[in-house]
Amino acid sequence: MALPQIKTAIPKRRYQFGEFSLVILGDIESYDGVYYHFLMGIIPDGANVPELFISAEKCPPDERQEGAYQMRVIAEQASKTINKSERWKELEAFADDALALASELLNLTDEEPRRLL
Repeated sequence: MALPQIKTAIPKRRYQFGEFSLVILGDIESYDGVYYHFLMGIIPDGANVPELFISAEKCPPDERQEGAYQMRVIAEQASKTINKSERWKELEAFADDALALASELLNLTDEEPRRLL
């Protein structure tokens, strides 16, 4: 699994979270054929591109009984579906859940994300 290949996207939110910059993208068009509803890129200090992503993706029609969107963690070598929900249609719900997941993944439980945009 490769990282998302973004053609165009609009930044919706930016955060500083410990030593990481986080950006949530919306209105995404990708080269990889995946319908990303929202995508959080996690960028370590000193880097220019995200090394980890948390996505809200539209589920295929036959997999929507648990929710229309799936949340996935995407790294260069692997990806994993975390859950499915209707919640992630809304930016606020995606941001809350993605920040909580990022806190856990990055071991930033003592840090508070600071919203920049």
